[in-house]
Amino acid sequence: LAEEYVPGRASPTFITIENEKGMLEQIQVNLDEDDFTNPNGSYFNNVGFGDPDYKDDNMLTRNGSIPNTKYIKDLKRNAKRRIVSKSGDCNTQLYRVSSKKKRFMKDVFTTMVDMQWRYTLLAFVASFLVSWLIFAVMWWFISYVHGDYLIENINNSTFIPCILANKNFASAFLFSVETQHTIGYGSRQTTEECPDGIILQCVQSIVGVIIQACMAGIVFAKLSRPKSRTKTVVFSKSAVVTQRNGQLFLLFRVGNVRSSHLLEAHVRAQLIQKVVTEEGENIFFHQQELKVGTQMDGGEDRTLLLWPVTVGHLIDKDSPLWKLSPKDLLNSNFEIVVTLEGSIESTGNTTQARSSFLPNEVLWGYRFDNLVSYAKKQGVYAIDCSAINRVVPDNTPRMSAYRVQEIKKKKISSATFRSVSHQQLSLVGLNTNAAAKKISLQSWNSLKRDPAVPAARQRYSVPARSYSVSQIHSLPELLDEEGVGRLGGPLAEGGVQGTEDAHLHRM
Repeated sequence: LAEEYVPGRASPTFITIENEKGMLEQIQVNLDEDDFTNPNGSYFNNVGFGDPDYKDDNMLTRNGSIPNTKYIKDLKRNAKRRIVSKSGDCNTQLYRVSSKKKRFMKDVFTTMVDMQWRYTLLAFVASFLVSWLIFAVMWWFISYVHGDYLIENINNSTFIPCILANKNFASAFLFSVETQHTIGYGSRQTTEECPDGIILQCVQSIVGVIIQACMAGIVFAKLSRPKSRTKTVVFSKSAVVTQRNGQLFLLFRVGNVRSSHLLEAHVRAQLIQKVVTEEGENIFFHQQELKVGTQMDGGEDRTLLLWPVTVGHLIDKDSPLWKLSPKDLLNSNFEIVVTLEGSIESTGNTTQARSSFLPNEVLWGYRFDNLVSYAKKQGVYAIDCSAINRVVPDNTPRMSAYRVQEIKKKKISSATFRSVSHQQLSLVGLNTNAAAKKISLQSWNSLKRDPAVPAARQRYSVPARSYSVSQIHSLPELLDEEGVGRLGGPLAEGGVQGTEDAHLHRM
């Protein structure tokens, strides 16, 4: 990513292109203000006007006033979709499941709750219509066997039928509906002449209660599902990589747009990518847990969603992003799936909201802008939900966390060596006046630039001043058995006198 920032704009302008290797890459486009306000013909592809035989199959064509969108449809069809969409839907489909229908029918309640609304309502209506029709046939058959539909019995005032005011199948169907729902209009009723009718009436009453309980429970469970609660939990469209206290963090935002809170809310993140083991095994779509949290160090995954919070992942040695630079990140093929789980305050049901980030949705060198302020006039803390996706550029180094750590180690080791060298020289009585320091520093730099001096001797060579062997022999830990300095070559038997022409002495 380019480090330049276009002045006068809220954020740099980036475009995502596909390089020669087929990987996605972001390129910053430097645009002036006039590029948007004063467009001209050079911004359009006019090559077709110069060559009459030129034809671009990728350009949209028109059939009269109707544009041909086949190219766009083919592009969407061939594009690889993400595993978890921004709305939280999982793009997965099960195939070749043995005895799938049988397994689903054993858990019919969950199956009906998971069905789409049109199928649930269809099953709701069909369950009542079918039960009414089946019991109507039974009532009609009992009346037919008893002879209730014979003309002579209908005209006989002393004949007692099984069902009063039952003249045909329509009458039997109406009686079935009245019996199952205990309507009781008062005109139709069973008599003691048919024991079969008494038993059937008891059975239909029980079956009707069961159907009502099941269907009402399914509809209620579908209406009160916590899945709909996830529509009011929003994630940021992009994640950012920024530096906090000298360490790189992967950050994203999540917020609750309802006034009712999510209890015991906690966040998780998983990185899905292809992994190859040392034995050469290819593990496709491997899920690796990322340690995320809402604290400054990336710990503690539980959060209190009073306002949209920033969730961070510390990019350390245990992180899969440890050695990824901005360029490597864009060339990577992975998906970060993030989830927020919590209990709904009003119902107590547990809900889970999901989202995901692709490599081209991770912005390196940005941080999220503040969205909480105090409204003094209203006396409340105002939360600008439109700023949940707002990012601002910062001075994050455009290098991997591993590279940043190596640079820090080199600086620390260099500072430690200089400190130890000064301590050793002070022990042997080195005169540290200003002139000696200046001459010694010049000799020290000349030794470092001399290619003839081995690296091991350069490391332990120090600037010297005038001192005697007796002073150095007072430090036995710096000499070995032969009187040779542990940090360099043998010492002269006589005193060693440092001059301005020879300021280096090997201890």
